Amino acid sequence: MAYPDDLLELARNLLESVATDVGPSLNQAGLRRGVSTAYYAIFHLLIDEATVNWGREELRPELGRLFDHGRMRAASTELQAEIVRSLPKGTKGSTDKQLNANVRMNENLRIVASTFLGAQQARNQADYNTAKIWTRDDALWEVERVVEAFEAWLAVRMEPRAQAYLLSLLGKRG
Repeated sequence: MAYPDDLLELARNLLESVATDVGPSLNQAGLRRGVSTAYYAIFHLLIDEATVNWGREELRPELGRLFDHGRMRAASTELQAEIVRSLPKGTKGSTDKQLNANVRMNENLRIVASTFLGAQQARNQADYNTAKIWTRDDALWEVERVVEAFEAWLAVRMEPRAQAYLLSLLGKRG
């Protein structure tokens, strides 16, 4: 995960380098670049996690280029909807321990998917909406959400549902 981690560190460093003043006098370019870089950190985290499953290591970079922002948005939206539908309606047939583990796993996946969606929207605002004035706190909040998503991903990355999510990021199931 070196590249995604490096991007996340870069996003943090960009925001640390911006003055702590409030208002339009802030370095908008630095704030915007920090928000945008945080999105690319989670974008590349998910791509790296998906491509590491590909057996031909020399082809992983090419496989990574097949991922599409729009398809990844759709897959993340679909995952969130699935998680809402799968919320436990009762505990019949499950132990509390099984139920709690499933709830935690779903919550971590929800954090990853919703953060991807939010970070993508924030990146679009940062990169294209020049009328929006970013505050340092707003930008820091966006970066910290991505940090939390990295942590949530580490907790579930080997779960079958998490691996299915990675596959769905590449394309719709037939």
